Amino acid sequence: MTDKFMSMKNLQFSLHSTVSAMDKAHLEALNGHDKKSMDMVLAAALDFAQKEMHPIFEEMDRIPPTLLEGKVQVHPAVRSILTTLGDDGWISAVFPETWDGDDMPATLLHCINFIFAAANYSASAYSGLTIGAARLILTFGSRALQDIYLPPMLAGKWQGTMALTEPDAGSSLGDLSTMADPLDQGTYAISGEKVFISAGDHDGVDNVVHLMLARIKGAPPGPKGISLFVVPKLRPNDQGDLVDNDVTVTQIFHKLGYRGTPITGIRLGEKGNCRGYLVGEPHRGLFCMFKMMNSARLEVGMGATAIATAAYHAALDYCQTRKQGPSQVPGMPPSVPLSSIRM
Repeated sequence: MTDKFMSMKNLQFSLHSTVSAMDKAHLEALNGHDKKSMDMVLAAALDFAQKEMHPIFEEMDRIPPTLLEGKVQVHPAVRSILTTLGDDGWISAVFPETWDGDDMPATLLHCINFIFAAANYSASAYSGLTIGAARLILTFGSRALQDIYLPPMLAGKWQGTMALTEPDAGSSLGDLSTMADPLDQGTYAISGEKVFISAGDHDGVDNVVHLMLARIKGAPPGPKGISLFVVPKLRPNDQGDLVDNDVTVTQIFHKLGYRGTPITGIRLGEKGNCRGYLVGEPHRGLFCMFKMMNSARLEVGMGATAIATAAYHAALDYCQTRKQGPSQVPGMPPSVPLSSIRM
């Protein structure tokens, strides 16, 4: 396996060409980042990707997560990677300074995520999902929800997810049947089932926080009756301890392209003890969720480009180093090694 998985020269060219073409309003959105500072950030991201993420890429792909006695086990390096990404400010970078962020522009964030994804897409998915879920809570959640969930998520201790799909509804979100019965003060009893949740449960973090679509009891049918909830695997009680929230893993899938990330199915409220917390206004959940969905679409496109880039460099290395017969055949001119060809 080649050590090279992307071209920093090409990435810098693309980034700086884009920045140089920006108008004044967009340049202000860079929050003071110039060519030198952006290159320093990219160099730091590449260094981390080369040392911590890329070396375990093949191992994560060949040995996918497992579901054992209701618990999802992932590669042991996932926890250390998320801890470092949290401690060093990579997860919180795009957030405001009030949340220990750097107000990093989205353009630079996508470049960083490209480096991580090219190095090891499976390993990069965990933090990417957490960033998206945390931004959703910051944008539409109450201050109480922000205070509870953002610090551990941005520290890499809790995982964020996007829980949309149901077995009988698929991508037709208007047909979802997961229910939310009102209790008190924005708390709801959640019941239903979700599938195909990326990083939906695993032992690489202390808790998993689902950003979940459900229908409040008595809500209108179709998309107009959908609301958004925070549904944690473990919920904080009044004493600040984490207690079981009646969220059960039912199955695990392995998706081509990131087999090192667990794709899970979950069942909610089997014991009648699953609690969810309303995010935003009732029946406005799909509107809120589109903030995370649209970001995810950009991330998927970026990830596909990153994987293709890594595949190119792997193929190039293979072609340049593969032996094809003797170096010289008697009576024939010396062959030219492929490694001498500049591409």
